[in-house]
Amino acid sequence: MYAEVNQRAKALISDANSDFFSSRRVGLEKETLRIDEHGKIAQSDHPEALGAALCHPHVTTDFSESLLEMVTPPCPSVSQALDYIVGIHQFILPRLQTGEGLWNTSMPCVIGDDDSIRIGQYGHSHNGTMKQVYRRGLGLRYGRRMQAIAGIHFNYSMPEASWPIWQALHNAQPCSKHPISTTGYFHMTRNMMRIGWLIPYLFGASPAICQTFLPSGQDSDLATLNKHTRFAPHGTSLRMGEIGYRYKEDAPIDLSVRHDSFNNYLQDIYAHVSTEHLPYKQAGVKDEHGQYQQLNTNKLQIENEYYSSVRPKQIPEKGEMPLLALKRSGIRYLELRSVDVNVFDPAGMHEQQLAMLEMLMIFAWLADSPPLLPAEMDVNKQNINAVAHKGREPGLTLVRNNEAISLVDWGKEILESLTPIASWMDELALVSKEPTAGSLYTDALQAQLAKLDDPTLTPSAKVIDELDEHGSFFSLVMAYSSAQKDALLKQASDEALQNKLRQAVVDSIAAQQLLEKNSVGSFDDFLADYSSQLERWDSIAS
Repeated sequence: MYAEVNQRAKALISDANSDFFSSRRVGLEKETLRIDEHGKIAQSDHPEALGAALCHPHVTTDFSESLLEMVTPPCPSVSQALDYIVGIHQFILPRLQTGEGLWNTSMPCVIGDDDSIRIGQYGHSHNGTMKQVYRRGLGLRYGRRMQAIAGIHFNYSMPEASWPIWQALHNAQPCSKHPISTTGYFHMTRNMMRIGWLIPYLFGASPAICQTFLPSGQDSDLATLNKHTRFAPHGTSLRMGEIGYRYKEDAPIDLSVRHDSFNNYLQDIYAHVSTEHLPYKQAGVKDEHGQYQQLNTNKLQIENEYYSSVRPKQIPEKGEMPLLALKRSGIRYLELRSVDVNVFDPAGMHEQQLAMLEMLMIFAWLADSPPLLPAEMDVNKQNINAVAHKGREPGLTLVRNNEAISLVDWGKEILESLTPIASWMDELALVSKEPTAGSLYTDALQAQLAKLDDPTLTPSAKVIDELDEHGSFFSLVMAYSSAQKDALLKQASDEALQNKLRQAVVDSIAAQQLLEKNSVGSFDDFLADYSSQLERWDSIAS
């Protein structure tokens, strides 16, 4: 099936220079809940010692005040990105309140009502208020419980020198005014969606949940370990399944986005952020007290509300809508959003995993990528959902090209096509004297192939296996999170990175104060001005 991948890989290897991958970049974002000594979601404010969440470039918060988000800069290799994430953990842990820790898995535990999930606070500037109101809108539309789920984002950009090579390998032409790289990145986006089911199979680590995650009275077909724990016996990533991060089932709203072309992708998201949705209009922009409860009454408040396992990304200019930045400048990198936090790794991820994710990006770069039509998008979602809930079920089949195919067979076709790439990347790492030099990529590939032969090697299987030993999902995660906190604090740290993070605390507080000082006029006017950018949509060439 993937003969073209192998052929193009061999052509790439024979023609490319030894420094081909020296300018690729890897970035990581990891979300993790702060918990109190009892394992409950922390109710304390974001620690002052971590700086201003609004402005710190590496330590911020996601939806809630307790959902920390660690962000690396773009790094030259997966190992350097991982080292950065470890360093951020080492910076955060000693600055938490006494008794607090980090909940090192994706699915939360010991949840009370929605009010126990405090929306993030970002100060009194217009920018900070907008960030908080957006989160109020998410809570209003989807509930706060879902927003307590944590994940890892793997950000990846190919070397600039790769795009003329890609164009020749695929005989491709630009599909817009943007450089060929935008065509190529969108090509990769579609392929990552096609093979997206493989990521929860290989790396899913959320086959179990705490009973408190399910709202009172909500039934589930999940198995019951005891009154505290529910699980899918063959599941891999409930975070990516029916109870995970997804839209509510709301028949009158259509949030589909075409992936047959980049221009249609942009146009559909634009339509969603500019088209009113009646139930949101009936709820109102402001509540009965005159406080904003959502940014607007459109189908999506902003483009970031569009949930997808992989997103094309561009860095916006100051104050610019990300969607307009994409239309103006094209795609700069891809954000893969389907990775679980792994409770067995102190940083929630490990080096071999990141190496494999990089190779899957290269697979998406090499493979053919015909337009992704709505029917196939539906199949992709069904495949991911099947793997999320029963991915380790013996003999499980998925759907490819309208035909049933064994998960194991399809997975092996993908991974085996990458054999020459793995060897080549190990060679490049040696030549470039990268920290990953050795056999990282070959070992990573072999480890994932082994998981297809033996599902008990997957992290999700290990979670299920240890549930009985620990007695509950809560006890398992609490034990590992506590031990990992101690291990990270004892581990030697990069003092230069620690100094950089300390300085960023000072700088972030000063930056937030300046934003607040410069926030003149009303928030109503600020929001109206920000939203008026959409009026320029048709004038931006794409």
